[in-house]
Amino acid sequence: MSGKAFTMGTSPEPKGTIGAATAKSRRATEIRDVFAENYLDYQYRFVEFFVEHLEDVSRAFRGDLQQMLILAIIGQVTLRAVRDAGIRDQDPSLSNLERPGISASRIADVTAIPRQTVRRKLELLRQKGWITQLPNNSWTMCHRDGISGARVDLNEVDQRAIDRVARLFTDLEALVNTCR
Repeated sequence: MSGKAFTMGTSPEPKGTIGAATAKSRRATEIRDVFAENYLDYQYRFVEFFVEHLEDVSRAFRGDLQQMLILAIIGQVTLRAVRDAGIRDQDPSLSNLERPGISASRIADVTAIPRQTVRRKLELLRQKGWITQLPNNSWTMCHRDGISGARVDLNEVDQRAIDRVARLFTDLEALVNTCR
């Protein structure tokens, strides 16, 4: 990797939630400590989840995990805009938002995938009807009746992912609760 993490920044905290943010940070530290102290249990559960998820998306993308990563990054940009609009008590529908996008060069920078490869993958995703290029040359998700085309087409993978995350959460929650 190039060492550049893909981050969208942190969501603005509503006024009066500084105490909640501090408590959340303390809780995260407590959980991290439990995971560190019970590394083998934590690592087994996490790797089991991660490998199963990668196998599933690899099948869905016919082995092209770079394409999946690029779609995920574009999707995160869109989700962030929708989430932020909701947090600010605005209508989060995409029709009321300025279409968020990310450039091919930024995707290449954060993923360490060569720019030409990113461009080829973007074109494949565009052909599937999952993304579109904006007038400023950035890329954003395509929507059908207010729902991402990729979400519609990948619904089965999405449902399995929800089940997998729920199992992981339950397993890790049990680990944390037994170690208190």
